[in-house]
Amino acid sequence: MITAVMVAAALTLAGCANPDGSYNQTGTGAVIGGLTGAAAGQIIGGDTRATVIGGAVGAAVGGAIGAQMAAQERELRSSLAGTGADITNTGSQLRVILPESVTFRTASSVVDPGFRPALRSVAGSLRQHPASTVRVVGHTDNVGSAAYNNQLSQERAMAVARELIAAGTEPQRITVSGRGFYEPITSNATAAGRAQNRRVEIVITPTN
Repeated sequence: MITAVMVAAALTLAGCANPDGSYNQTGTGAVIGGLTGAAAGQIIGGDTRATVIGGAVGAAVGGAIGAQMAAQERELRSSLAGTGADITNTGSQLRVILPESVTFRTASSVVDPGFRPALRSVAGSLRQHPASTVRVVGHTDNVGSAAYNNQLSQERAMAVARELIAAGTEPQRITVSGRGFYEPITSNATAAGRAQNRRVEIVITPTN
């Protein structure tokens, strides 16, 4: 029965795309929640009725989370418009990508004063949507040693986290890590690629 539910969910996910090819996050959340709930219902109840009930409950919860994420995404796009920050909604997380070029000066781990209002806007959104965890992750290009880049990425992530906390984000929601040059999003072979890889990501994950 779980296999049948998974196949049905996979087919339904294919229909959750918007006309431009992007995912309908509310619909996707409902399908994923339904799949999880159905599987749980089958495991716990062991019959079709439990599977259907679990799927319905899961779909409702997943749909609510998807709607909340979509709303927060719209708010962040509006408040961060023109700052250079980018927002990606993966369906399970919101990723706020802060390029080095707007967040820090070269080789510095001090947040540029001109970008602090943008981080205050992110903190404001986190206060408005408290049911989430926040991961702040620093990344660099591959210029310099691994040790240097690991330290720089960690210090930059810490600097962003401190700004979020100073603007009212609860410290217990935030974890910080530096990934150095180990997780590039594009090739480091060009200056443009290296610039894209130098970034800090704020990863927002709903908790309910």
